[in-house]
Amino acid sequence: MTRPVHNLCTICHAIPEAIANTGYCFSCWPGGPVTPPPCLVCGSLDYYNTGKCRRCHLYGQPGVEACRYCLAWGTTRKWKWLCRACHSWNKANPVQGACRTCATVTHLHREHGVCRLCFAQARSMASVLGRFDIAEANRHGQQLFFAELTWQKGSSRKARQAELRARNDAFAISPQMTKRHKLLLAPPLPTPGTLDDYTISSRYEHRPLFRVERDYTRLRQKDFPWPTDSRLLLRLWKLTDERAARLGWSTPVRMRCRAGLRIVLGLQDTPGAPVPLTSLEFLADINLTSKHVAAVLDEAGLLVDDRESTLERWIETRLTGLPPQMIGEVRIWFDVMVNGRSKPPRRRPRNAVTIRLHFSWALPALTRWAAEGHTTLRTITRETVAAVLTDAEHPSRTGQGLRSMFQLLKQDHVLFADPTYRMRIPYHPTREPLPVETAAIKALLDTSNPARAAVAALVAFHALHTGQVCDLKLIDISAGWLHIDGRKIPLAEPVRERVTAYLDYRTATWPRTANPHLFVNRRSAMELPRVSRRWIKLLLGPGVSCRSIREDRILAEALVSRGDARRLQDMFGLSITASLRYTNVIDHPGFTEGA
Repeated sequence: MTRPVHNLCTICHAIPEAIANTGYCFSCWPGGPVTPPPCLVCGSLDYYNTGKCRRCHLYGQPGVEACRYCLAWGTTRKWKWLCRACHSWNKANPVQGACRTCATVTHLHREHGVCRLCFAQARSMASVLGRFDIAEANRHGQQLFFAELTWQKGSSRKARQAELRARNDAFAISPQMTKRHKLLLAPPLPTPGTLDDYTISSRYEHRPLFRVERDYTRLRQKDFPWPTDSRLLLRLWKLTDERAARLGWSTPVRMRCRAGLRIVLGLQDTPGAPVPLTSLEFLADINLTSKHVAAVLDEAGLLVDDRESTLERWIETRLTGLPPQMIGEVRIWFDVMVNGRSKPPRRRPRNAVTIRLHFSWALPALTRWAAEGHTTLRTITRETVAAVLTDAEHPSRTGQGLRSMFQLLKQDHVLFADPTYRMRIPYHPTREPLPVETAAIKALLDTSNPARAAVAALVAFHALHTGQVCDLKLIDISAGWLHIDGRKIPLAEPVRERVTAYLDYRTATWPRTANPHLFVNRRSAMELPRVSRRWIKLLLGPGVSCRSIREDRILAEALVSRGDARRLQDMFGLSITASLRYTNVIDHPGFTEGA
């Protein structure tokens, strides 16, 4: 039987018309709304069509409701609003009456004289009470459940056997294969023709009603279920092998990545749906890394980065205690600083460090104004800002943070005026460069760690800053020359010796790495990014840094050249202002005596 097509209301386009060929429902009736008549079957006021409500009409699509007897959620009109368990219960127990536990008039059990809900509650509490006691189990009420989720006897074993047969057929696992081969999860891939035509695409995602925290620490890798989409798994494994060959992964790393992909796909609620990045955190509990698994999923277009912004969480914790209107204004400033602005006046997104500094500098002033009774930044005047700068510990920092905030809010027409406009704000006090103890630099150059010695030599002899050391690539050093920032610098002999020793160590430790950067560590050797600034800082150790060693080298050159700023610009790529910072301190008595 085909479903008839109802003419929908021409106004709301959601409810069928009240009377044929009128074009209006009762809610959109001209001069209305008009109260619809009650349903001819159940008396409901949810009128749908032909005198019936949506629940009683044949094509009303009422959705799902609770079971009429056990109140289990998820029943449909197909089974007359009964779950399948109650449908079978009613056939097996045709006698109706009042339940002796809850007094509900329904089909009662033949022996115990109770309804199905009380009987199911007693059966679920039997393991807790140690006995099957209907009265005691239902004394505090019943635990409701979802329909069609009851366990069927004998079905789990058959389903497990069918799953094993399907897995063996899909992955060509024969009985002659050893147990080790099966655990490694590395069967031979099919011919390229069977997978090249398979396109990985992001499918719909059926989101669960609620999330359950699962503990996988006691499970082994072979205990996890296999994914239902075997072709998707094989395609991801092929991408893993290609990535491993391209980046020089070792065999254990490649096999652990394969196992992680198999486990992640097997635990999906919707097979083939995009994988949230936060759902990969459990891999650490089973001795697998999520970094390589996430990289393969991202390459396949199946990864969704759902991590919460640490910067946003950091600023939200510090806004606590401020007035609501002031918090809204600060959030507008924060949103523009993070995301930028494409409409005039255009603005580029700012670095996270800049946002943290500006907000930290302005926060004491905001807290003070909130304590004084200001609920919005619109009431802040020029005199109020001047008073805050007078009492501030660092007026330059506080003024810069407030100016950043007020200037942006004025451009977005959140404020009527910018109180910091044309206000003289002190500059940050400049820090004079200081020399470093020679013994500290010599200890770094003579260390047994090849990476530490090479970094210290490059900074101590050629004054590279931290960013240049991190960005340095293998092709930047060739034939005894250092190519950096458009300059060609001859390497000093001590630097050449230490860089050569580090290259030998790098080749012996990571012989197959494809990372083009000169300095790599245990993590970056498996990928292509550069090492972090924090790694350089930890490598040199406490007491010294790339910045202090670099300043010592430039300061020594300034003393030897007797303040030749042009020479500093040519040797180290400094600007005029930066060169004058070193040449202005060479007349200090301490430096003169040392020279």
